[in-house]
Amino acid sequence: MKVVNSAALKEWYSNEYSACDNGTLFGELRAEFKQFLSRLPDGPGDALELGCGDGRNLTALARKGYRLTGVDMVDSTVQSRTRNPWLKDLDFQQADILTYEPVREGYDVLVCSEVLHFFPEDKLQEVMSKIIGAVKPGGYVFLDLLSDLSRFFQASGEPFRWDKEAGLSIRDSEGLFDSWLGNFDIFAFNHFFDQQSWPLSSADNLPIAPYTWQGTYVSVCAQKRK
Repeated sequence: MKVVNSAALKEWYSNEYSACDNGTLFGELRAEFKQFLSRLPDGPGDALELGCGDGRNLTALARKGYRLTGVDMVDSTVQSRTRNPWLKDLDFQQADILTYEPVREGYDVLVCSEVLHFFPEDKLQEVMSKIIGAVKPGGYVFLDLLSDLSRFFQASGEPFRWDKEAGLSIRDSEGLFDSWLGNFDIFAFNHFFDQQSWPLSSADNLPIAPYTWQGTYVSVCAQKRK
């Protein structure tokens, strides 16, 4: 199996977000996140999304009355924050999640979705420590891990993987969430199979050839105990 340098991800995503001239790269909210929203009290309050992408999830949180902070490794809201009125007051910070330090117990809601699978297990432990510490007592988290993941280049059919990623099975992901969230009450555990062909935009000059991926998101909705 071919191993691809994950440094290419930064250039790939930067090109994708810049080319998405309607401001919305990822489309509709996922059903699991809608379920999370249905259990979430209305704001005011402070919400942080690590790996916020184009702000799809943050928009939904703004509609519920939350103040927004979004973090991503590239300027992922370069289009959406000028086109989407719900993101006009977004505090966007371009930063690497591995080095970013969120305010301890600073957030009523914390979301990290479609991101964690990019980290090897030792780095996952570091990120999760930050996430758990950043949530206020009584606050809420939505997290997921893309599991049983496979990728292949569309033109050749050759499989590949990134050189730095967790490579977790569904059972692995379930076990990690159980171990990480011991101080949380989990109110939803979901599995969602997905398959997508990338790029999602009309971006060109991408660092690797177009590819397709498939896997199962293991997602968790939980509330931190007071």
